[in-house]
Amino acid sequence: MPLLQVKDLEVVFEQEHKELMVVDKVNFHVDEGEILCIVGESGCGKSVTALSIMGLLGQQGHVRSGEVLFDGKDLLKLKEKELDGIRGNEIAMVFQDVMNCLNPSFTIGNQMAESIRIHLGYDKKKTKEYAIQLLEKVGLPDAKVVMKKYPHMLSGGMRQRVMIAMALICRPKLLIADEPTTALDVTIQLQIMKLLLELREEYHMSILLITHDIGVVAEMADRVVVMYAGQCIEETGVHSLFEKTAHPYTEALLRSVPSIYDNEERKLESIQGSVPENYQELEGCRFAKRCSYATKECYAKQKYHEIEPGHLVRCRLEGVLKR
Repeated sequence: MPLLQVKDLEVVFEQEHKELMVVDKVNFHVDEGEILCIVGESGCGKSVTALSIMGLLGQQGHVRSGEVLFDGKDLLKLKEKELDGIRGNEIAMVFQDVMNCLNPSFTIGNQMAESIRIHLGYDKKKTKEYAIQLLEKVGLPDAKVVMKKYPHMLSGGMRQRVMIAMALICRPKLLIADEPTTALDVTIQLQIMKLLLELREEYHMSILLITHDIGVVAEMADRVVVMYAGQCIEETGVHSLFEKTAHPYTEALLRSVPSIYDNEERKLESIQGSVPENYQELEGCRFAKRCSYATKECYAKQKYHEIEPGHLVRCRLEGVLKR
């Protein structure tokens, strides 16, 4: 049984007395020790899906239907107190906007100490020792000095490492990382990715990694879910994604990324247009207006189906893409 299984998840937000659907019948699973990447442009519903799993949608959003099964328990049916026993302890999340997640009024040491005392109940001495141990674990030199600093005194990469250290406090079974390399330079991005891979091996921890960067997917993923306009449109193993792309949107993402194997004459392609708004009103393929392969049949309802074992796609045109 998968560690995490999301079934037919629908998430809506209240907007001007109407419900705006942002996640539409999303299905995927994460196995123990696996890294699953969810990839897509901004506005595709990736982060909202992650927040739904954690029960952190806020007052405007709510799950309209579906299941989120973690270790066999449906998280959507748990009371807030029961969910608090899982958040942080068994599922932890590294958020996208690190600077806004760390309190600017308290030192790193104070913020880590609070989390350690709440979750583990350690005394002051043991709390400090454990905090230093975690900061060293994520590759921060002079951990004792870092403990005394405020968030604004650290670089973006150091703040990201602090957030990962805080997420590891209870050795969670599942780590959700939402765009963990955004706004970091390439060297620091590689360091963060390497750190996550090392932690996965050491803790045998599953990782749900959310990104818009197809290069991160290539380096990190075991399997990949491609999202567009609130729907899953392709799911497969990472090697199959690059070798047997089945959806035009996935192909377009790959064509927009440079490779060290490119010849000098290759020109990067951009995806024309943008993710549609109010896409719940579109019955057919939500990518059709931006797709160079679109036919009139694409404006009818598209079935999410399996084209080979473990490879699902929401498109009528699998097999016609240029390899």
